[in-house]
Amino acid sequence: MSGADGYVFRAGDIVHHEPTGEDWLVAYVDGENIAWCGWPAGEARAADCWLKTSCSDEEHLRWLREIAKSDGKRARMAMRELEKLGVSA
Repeated sequence: MSGADGYVFRAGDIVHHEPTGEDWLVAYVDGENIAWCGWPAGEARAADCWLKTSCSDEEHLRWLREIAKSDGKRARMAMRELEKLGVSA
């Protein structure tokens, strides 16, 4: 999903969430929502965010592999994205 600035987010990007004023590392994108890395786990509307720093393709893969080692929805979403890319965890 794209943010307020039209950029399509992906794991590893850093976004600014307007309602909270916080910067987040993106864990995954699910439809119109993004999830952040950190605790507590949660999701927010991607449309409420704008891109602060885009990750490189290498950083994207590194973050997907790291997130895949976690648990819950974050891990499932990272594994799904790695599978779509044809890359092993």
